[in-house]
Amino acid sequence: MTATTTSLTRRIMGLPREAWVICAGMFVNKFGAFLNVFLVLYLTHRGYSAFLAGLALGAVGFGGFLGNAVGGSIADLIGRRWTIVASMFGTAVFTLLVPLADTIGVIVALSLAVGFLAQLYRPAAGAILVDTVPARDLIAAVSLLRLAMNLGMAVGGVVGGLLSVLSYTYLFVGNAVTCLLFGLLVLTLLPETRPAPPEHEGAGARGGYRTVFRDRAMVLYLLSMTAATYVYTQTIATLPLHVRNQGLGTEFYGLLLGVNALLIVLFELPLVRFTERRQPRYVIAAGVVLLGAGVALTGVADERAALVATVALWTLGEMVYTPVATAYPGLLAPGHLRGRYQGAEGVAVTVAQTAGPAAGGFLYGHTAAGHWALCGVVAVLGAGFMLAARPTGTAT
Repeated sequence: MTATTTSLTRRIMGLPREAWVICAGMFVNKFGAFLNVFLVLYLTHRGYSAFLAGLALGAVGFGGFLGNAVGGSIADLIGRRWTIVASMFGTAVFTLLVPLADTIGVIVALSLAVGFLAQLYRPAAGAILVDTVPARDLIAAVSLLRLAMNLGMAVGGVVGGLLSVLSYTYLFVGNAVTCLLFGLLVLTLLPETRPAPPEHEGAGARGGYRTVFRDRAMVLYLLSMTAATYVYTQTIATLPLHVRNQGLGTEFYGLLLGVNALLIVLFELPLVRFTERRQPRYVIAAGVVLLGAGVALTGVADERAALVATVALWTLGEMVYTPVATAYPGLLAPGHLRGRYQGAEGVAVTVAQTAGPAAGGFLYGHTAAGHWALCGVVAVLGAGFMLAARPTGTAT
């Protein structure tokens, strides 16, 4: 029975247990990911300046960059299971230490450690899906994972807001508890999935990331994802500034984010039935162009209805390209390097997530119209990189 003749629901229900464990763990983890969201508010509440609070948040981002790179190697060399367990347990410990720190220097150092440990698991989790899910169902599995993550973040954001009213300490405790739960899920329910290495393991292991970055298709894919992520970060970096400058309140920006989340929950999984039957490079390129068009058109949207329409457009692009793009490294990677391929993708995304808000904010402050137009140009470049990312030996 093929993917085209089996219903999407039956295929998702038939995913291996490992995929369900990862999805459940990611829901729990994202539900309690309070530190990133509330760190700036917490530190300014303690009397630190916005600059110092931003410095701590930047340390989290830089730690995440390192965590993805190191996590990819550990997942391949030691194993996926223990990488996730170490990541979650370590994150829990260092998160609990943040509210106990009494100087900003210590807080920044702890934030760096939390960022590093909190992202260490990411390549291993992605590699587990590639290890265990049949290739024909991989995009569906990624979409299910994204649904779990989005639901976790949506519900967790509400709970985090309520906890912050009571005490910011509860946020750190809650974050640590959810990390421990994810780690325990993996420790008790997930076997090791790392494939047996090839006969010449020494040469392959020594190649490491050098092998990844010699893969032309992968390098072009990484450039495409860096461009797409730069554009996407503007939806949380400069879109709220645009909304404010149009005389609309922050509550309307919250509504726009709600529209984005609702559309993803309702339509992303059904779209899989269409996108997974197409050439992945074409799907990703089309989605990135839609994303860029929606974000670029923000510059000419000055009314509520127009802004909602732009959000719907870039959300469509997000739903089209993201599941396929997330699965793409698994389609390129040899079994013994899946962790590193996932880690390289994580590094590219983290770099853009860290640099995108700063660069976008700078450009927006100097020329808002030019900033939004540049988002469209960057998206087109990203789509072009993806179209050129043809794996060696393929005809299309």
